[in-house]
Amino acid sequence: MTQRSRFCHACLPTPRPASKTVTSRTLTLPRSGRLLTYELERKSVKNLNLRVRRDGTLHLSIPCRTAVAAAEAFLVEREDWILSALATVEARAAVDPTFGGVIGDSIPYLGGTMELVWLPGTPAAVEVDLDNRRLTARLPDPSQPQLRLSAVETFERAETERLVKALVAQYFPAFASRDVAYPAHIRVKHIKSRHGSCSPRTHSLNFAAKLCEYPLPFVEYVVVHELCHFLIPNHSAAFWREVAAVLPDYKERERLGKR
Repeated sequence: MTQRSRFCHACLPTPRPASKTVTSRTLTLPRSGRLLTYELERKSVKNLNLRVRRDGTLHLSIPCRTAVAAAEAFLVEREDWILSALATVEARAAVDPTFGGVIGDSIPYLGGTMELVWLPGTPAAVEVDLDNRRLTARLPDPSQPQLRLSAVETFERAETERLVKALVAQYFPAFASRDVAYPAHIRVKHIKSRHGSCSPRTHSLNFAAKLCEYPLPFVEYVVVHELCHFLIPNHSAAFWREVAAVLPDYKERERLGKR
């Protein structure tokens, strides 16, 4: 990734070295406050040439008589381009292990995994490819763990809501025939203590956002389990008979939720 530009400001004369020299320098970019480390090379060139390498290092070559102050002014003028180029390098490293950076993450999804791809971008957005089990999140700063966590939580909450609402609609006819009204509310929350709950008083169902991490047969079991509480609010033998009437293999399904 190379940007070439002629630097037009007056340059202070510097002694011409006998051969090219390379030094490592640092510069604080004024708008972002980011500390930039770069290689400065004096060589027989006419223009200032800035390059961002595949490993994220920056290399700036300058004419032999160009002053360091002029070189740094060149970098300051191109702060936005530099930050964009570095973000692109980091994003490519996240999705391509051969790029020389960080290997992409994954999360559990329906008994398998969902690949996570982190890209820079605003506004923040999450795109899901269910066929290929890939989640692409565009974030202002993909390196921030809290932003990544929020993206994952946003996906899991939406995906679990999609799954449980479809399953409630699928299994509800068996309960409608028993004079059970359709749930007044179906909520998905970030809870850890249980996979789901039923409130006969408000006629509502609640499900844990992370439910989509489990195999689909287990998700089906949780939905049927909570629907059965509209018939029997406790876990008596009569309750389990209701569950078995809908899902005869519920015990095998229940075991899929053990981690």
